[in-house]
Amino acid sequence: MNLININKQYIFEYIMNTLLFLLVFSALLFIGCTDNSSDLTSPDAQITQQLYSPNWVKLPADLEQGFGVETEYSAEKLIKGKNGGYIILDFVIHRPGNELGDFTAHAKVKVRKNSFPAQEYRTFTVSLDPEYLILNITPSPSTLDKQLVVDLYVKGIDVSQINPDTFSFIFVGDNTEILNTESESLLFNSRANWIKVMRAEIIAPTDETPSGARYAFTR
Repeated sequence: MNLININKQYIFEYIMNTLLFLLVFSALLFIGCTDNSSDLTSPDAQITQQLYSPNWVKLPADLEQGFGVETEYSAEKLIKGKNGGYIILDFVIHRPGNELGDFTAHAKVKVRKNSFPAQEYRTFTVSLDPEYLILNITPSPSTLDKQLVVDLYVKGIDVSQINPDTFSFIFVGDNTEILNTESESLLFNSRANWIKVMRAEIIAPTDETPSGARYAFTR
């Protein structure tokens, strides 16, 4: 009789231990799956996604024919550190009969005096992205001790979809870091089909320009 009771107790304990193990294992598995899925919607993940996909102002699709290897629109200038200087990009793409008119772009980038060692010379290049209203500047400003100052005016594009409440001019770094800029003026005109920013500078805690060299309009 006692032996039967012992066997029953042993079987009962075995079953309970097995059930407890299964419950703990299932709980751990559920927590693991929950952690993985939460990473996809965590604030950090959302920020990263936003950094990769700002609401850029697009250029007209017909301009892609105007941009190419042989007709790449860029400007470059050799600048000495102690003097600083300006790189100016000016060009027009004629579009007879287009309701938006000819495409015109004017960019001026100021490299401040002593932004890099006084006796050094560096060649700076400014170019416009063929798809979005993004200004690319090289070499990377990570080599500069002072922030760049950027003017950009573009005419002949549809700006009717711009929301004045979200309209901005931003800096995009090499690591997709996005910084706002402050400017003397930031305007667009949907009737005259133009957009512009004047004397834009990165809003940053120090004068040193972060890594990267892209400035862009977002809507």
